[in-house]
Amino acid sequence: MKKLLMLAALCSLGSLSAFSANATMTQTILSYSDAEKLISVATEKAESLHANVCIAVLDQAGQLLAFKRMDNAPVGCIDSSILKARAGALYHTPTDKYMGRANGTEPAIATLPGMVPLGGGNPVMFKNSVIGSVGVSGSANPNEIAIAQTAAESFK
Repeated sequence: MKKLLMLAALCSLGSLSAFSANATMTQTILSYSDAEKLISVATEKAESLHANVCIAVLDQAGQLLAFKRMDNAPVGCIDSSILKARAGALYHTPTDKYMGRANGTEPAIATLPGMVPLGGGNPVMFKNSVIGSVGVSGSANPNEIAIAQTAAESFK
């Protein structure tokens, strides 16, 4: 009986290792040069709106790739731009969607870990996958939303 159980366990381990050896996945990531381009697009949009903002670009795991604080952008927008971008990356949704839910019938949505229910955080998509995000802070919320959305949608 012991030998039979041992043999069954070894067979199942062998089939698992054969399965995992054949399983591969290709993942697209944002490069630093991609992040610089996103910041450039965001800066151009901010300038057109006469907004001085902080712009953060994060990878799909919510870690900072690049950052810009425009002249005269408030100091407080540094952390909030990063946090907005992190929420966009981790939850795969523009943060203004959560702002609408928090201001509507779901105020508890704001208690999700890492959630920032304010506009200005947008995931960057590639082939229906989130590969990073852009966070913008330091201006009126409609401006922040427009800047982050313009940058995120510029990624090709």
